[in-house]
Amino acid sequence: MKRFFTILMMAGVMLGASQPLMAQESGRWSVKGGAGWFSIPDFVGALVAGLGSIDTTEGTISQDFVPMINPNVEVLCSVNDWLELGASLSVGYASAKSVFEGTDKVNKSSMALYPTLCFGVDTRYFRSSRFSMYGSWGVGVFALYGQQRSADGSSADNDQFAVAPMGNLYPLCFSYGEADSVEGFLEIGWGAKGIFNVGLKF
Repeated sequence: MKRFFTILMMAGVMLGASQPLMAQESGRWSVKGGAGWFSIPDFVGALVAGLGSIDTTEGTISQDFVPMINPNVEVLCSVNDWLELGASLSVGYASAKSVFEGTDKVNKSSMALYPTLCFGVDTRYFRSSRFSMYGSWGVGVFALYGQQRSADGSSADNDQFAVAPMGNLYPLCFSYGEADSVEGFLEIGWGAKGIFNVGLKF
């Protein structure tokens, strides 16, 4: 088994080495736009919005809006064909409310907005023709703004704001397309961009 992994690693290195080391011009800027599913901030925001809408008033039912989809954009600058430095911004939103059955009149509502800013690096493992594999890593912060409102005004001033550290850990990333044109990508890991993050790189 150990020999198998050694051969597999050597094949990956040889495949990457088959491309010119500086095939990608140093200092080239690119932009990645993606949509991620089930990010860490999404879970926190859904929890805050859900807890804020808990209502024990008789005759009310809860309605939630928790998309768990995190749009994100990342700006990168290449150092060489194997290393890119950049920053990513992602934004999530969740809301919940309780309404009276039959009238749909809102008795209690809550929302959570949570942008995340991370600085990071993309490290390419290898490139072969149009296909490449890389890792995406980053550290930063996410800000959470929560708001709760009730029909009788009892929680009219119950707003919350918090800042916490956040990161991106995506060891399995794949892209396909021309390096100097448009590439599609899939990133698998967890962090501010979700468990799965898919999009286009320009």
